[in-house]
Amino acid sequence: MQYQGRARIIGRDEHSNVMEICHRLAEENAIFSMNDDRVHAMMARAYDKQGGILAGIGPKGALEGLLFLHLTSFWYSDDPYFEEFFLYVLPEYRKSRNAVELLGFAKWCSDESGYPLFIGILSNHPTERKELLYERQLQAEDYKGRFFVYNAKKAKIKN
Repeated sequence: MQYQGRARIIGRDEHSNVMEICHRLAEENAIFSMNDDRVHAMMARAYDKQGGILAGIGPKGALEGLLFLHLTSFWYSDDPYFEEFFLYVLPEYRKSRNAVELLGFAKWCSDESGYPLFIGILSNHPTERKELLYERQLQAEDYKGRFFVYNAKKAKIKN
């Protein structure tokens, strides 16, 4: 079945725009410095369909937001699940429905595959609005949680 929303799979032909957005994401939220080679390698997993899915919103060359899902399993199990590495909408598009669309795509991936979706919020900015959005869109009833980070400092971005 084909996804019916505005989000779409992003391919290698949009890699330069993807990297621009990853740099903006790192500038805003990174705890650790960004290594472009590692990011290139992770994006290649999505482009090559090797356990990653990269979805975006916006026209080619002018992406407004990205979602990266990674297919993995917990350390104690072989059962797969989708781990959201990031869902990021550029600040100038945050009053749009782009985040809702990307969340819808993530839920669709989970529904279509039958694999659970693990998604969280980690930021050095206030997260209340994003938490409310996720609560409304995901309506997780059985399991809830939070991420806690101890002794982290905002990354100094190297260009």
